[in-house]
Amino acid sequence: MSAPEMKDRETALAEFGRKMEEYEHSYDSVPDEALSFVPQGEDYTLGGLAVHVTDTLYHYRNVLDVMKGVGDEQVRAIDPQDDAKRTRDELVANGFSGSEKQRVFQEMRAAHQDVERRVRALPEAEYAQKAAVLYGPDTQDPYPTNAGDVLGWLTDHYQEHIDQVAELMGKWRERR
Repeated sequence: MSAPEMKDRETALAEFGRKMEEYEHSYDSVPDEALSFVPQGEDYTLGGLAVHVTDTLYHYRNVLDVMKGVGDEQVRAIDPQDDAKRTRDELVANGFSGSEKQRVFQEMRAAHQDVERRVRALPEAEYAQKAAVLYGPDTQDPYPTNAGDVLGWLTDHYQEHIDQVAELMGKWRERR
């Protein structure tokens, strides 16, 4: 996690929204039978990438929640390990059927909108204020984070997986 250049909130939110739409459209040419494809050496199925993106949105939604109003206090961000998370982990590993595609992307859009709502609700000073965040249960060194950082990381994450969807589709076509 490197600190991206701090953008004003509206610019960052607009880029975040555009990348989500681009990411979703990267699946337009993915046939249902490719959703469970995972090439050797990869950790995620082609369909599972969408679930992974949703998990990442949930993670940073939780980060935004623990950062809210903390000022200069140190906070710890720990993602819940519940049945919903375990189900998403299975989908990441195994993919899903075409009949589940709409639901998977609806969940991703809802998680994206949750992040966007939280960022919009922050007072301007809090949007830019760095909080000392401990990521995970065992981390000892806090990482200075603000909402602008979170938006930058998530926007970059969408782009990373837009590229990966194209790469995995190429591998899927080669094996056919």
